[in-house]
Amino acid sequence: MLSSAKANLIGPDFLTRLNLQNPHDLKPVSGGDVNLAYSLYSGNDRYFLKVQPNHDKHFFDSEVASLKALGKHVTVPKVIKQGECQGFAYLLLSWVPSGPANQGDLGRALAVLHQTTSSQFGFDLSNEYDFVPKDNTWNDSWGQFFVHQRLEPLMEQAIKKGFWLTQRGDHFDNLKKAILNDEHVKNVKPSLLHGDLWAGNFMFDEQGQPVFIDPNAFYGDREYDIAITKVFPGFNKKFYEGYENAYPLDEGYEDRFKWYEFYYILMHFVRFGDIYAPRLNRLLLQF
Repeated sequence: MLSSAKANLIGPDFLTRLNLQNPHDLKPVSGGDVNLAYSLYSGNDRYFLKVQPNHDKHFFDSEVASLKALGKHVTVPKVIKQGECQGFAYLLLSWVPSGPANQGDLGRALAVLHQTTSSQFGFDLSNEYDFVPKDNTWNDSWGQFFVHQRLEPLMEQAIKKGFWLTQRGDHFDNLKKAILNDEHVKNVKPSLLHGDLWAGNFMFDEQGQPVFIDPNAFYGDREYDIAITKVFPGFNKKFYEGYENAYPLDEGYEDRFKWYEFYYILMHFVRFGDIYAPRLNRLLLQF
């Protein structure tokens, strides 16, 4: 739960400028560690309000584009409006009441999303406001995209922050070479990805329908999304069975999962520091 100090950042004048009918009952709710998050009513309708202090109206552009892309194929919160008010960026979404969970349905829904393909890897919009900016410039090669537009920029940040030890460098070079030379990588089709599919980024609505939230979408190797689900707990056997039955993974995926796990842990390493160093080292020594 957010502190009362954070709740007080959003006053009556802010709510008035949202141009909602009779906005009331603003309450802070859990919503991750990036944005301020609130429950808000307008009349009898409930909304989810995300706020980022000291940013312009474009802060949520990437999330809005991601929600709209995913929303054509799976269930996501509806975007009501976004903008800037009193120097704060905001995003107003429909409120999704939670209901019964069936992770098998979640796996099948993700399989539907992944069968949405493109001719290239990337996305129409890069996410420059992310803590770790994402360059989504279109690329014909998944290997080139993942190595040069994901791994290398992240490693540069690690080095600048002084977190990276030079003796790890050879293993990182080995990893990049393995990715660029892999046959699966050379032949994989671009799939629409959630892009940040950990256990905090899905829920189930009142009808038990899986709902994908907080996407960071792009077209890439679908194994990336699945690998990320395994980095932290939260996905059960039914999820993986549901996915595999709907859209079986290619042979050898377990080995490739390690690449994507390394990337995700490296991202946490850059953000939170050496608490992730032991796990990062264990992964890197495998390359």
